[in-house]
Amino acid sequence: MKLTEIDHGLDLAKPSAGYVRSPGLHMSDIYNDLYRELNPARYDKRDKDGNPLPFDSTRAEFGTAFEEVLEDAMSGRLLGARPGEERTPEGIIYSPDHYLFNGQFRLGEFKATWMSSRYGLHDPRFDKWFTQMKSYCHNIETPYARLYSFFVNGDYTTHQPQLRAWDIEFSGRELRDNWDMMMRHARKRGMLP
Repeated sequence: MKLTEIDHGLDLAKPSAGYVRSPGLHMSDIYNDLYRELNPARYDKRDKDGNPLPFDSTRAEFGTAFEEVLEDAMSGRLLGARPGEERTPEGIIYSPDHYLFNGQFRLGEFKATWMSSRYGLHDPRFDKWFTQMKSYCHNIETPYARLYSFFVNGDYTTHQPQLRAWDIEFSGRELRDNWDMMMRHARKRGMLP
């Protein structure tokens, strides 16, 4: 057998067909910046000279592909749809993964991760996911969300992938406090007046 590795020819940084990202301030700009400030060792990776490390397009593309596959599978099984871009009253752009209509209007969020599932979603490593979901829920005016997460290495004991799902209900106070935190951060950093 003769094996010759070749260039796969895929541009993993290129958006998939139909992907739209309007110019302007996006909600992800705010919560990504917030978490770089809260936990720079994890969210602000830099080389020995202090330069930001390059974007990991392979992992990002895996996550996007997971969203698209799950979205397709869900549309045939559940009532719901990908809504496209939305705007907050402040003009902040955001793109929920899915809206579910299964007796209650629910945000659907899809994640693919190399983090372990072992310690559950109360582990602080998942806080950014909840900040994102609470921000979306606040703006679409529902306390309900469903999270689907593909754990590539499961809980790291067997290294078996796991697809898990959770229904989530946030309190009104959690949604307000989260949004207030996001707005304070955006104003402090000059993202909003």
